[in-house]
Amino acid sequence: MAKNDADFFEAGFTTLVLTLSSSAWVGLGKIADPISGETKKDFPGAKFAIDTLVMLREKTRGNLTPDEEKILNSTVAELQANYAETIFSTKEESEEIPSEKNTAPPENGTNKSAEEGNQQGQES
Repeated sequence: MAKNDADFFEAGFTTLVLTLSSSAWVGLGKIADPISGETKKDFPGAKFAIDTLVMLREKTRGNLTPDEEKILNSTVAELQANYAETIFSTKEESEEIPSEKNTAPPENGTNKSAEEGNQQGQES
């Protein structure tokens, strides 16, 4: 391996941040998985990567260079914003799809269909 290749793969703090960041972006479905080439969503995986970056920020506070701190903070902020946006938009999309079940909330805290069943049983 040439010296430049070794420098590129140096195990440093910034490399760790970018690796976890890439995992989060793949989990959010924003970029394709570099191994499979597929774009799919894995929200628990994305959340784990983001939470790991947040933990690293807390555990390394006061021990990072200004550049490392800037990269970590901006990466966490961008990922958290995208995670929230993606979860919210996915939730909205699933709510727009009509369901076969009646999704209306029960009236007066009771199950209306259960009440109707009881009334029909009383009429017999």
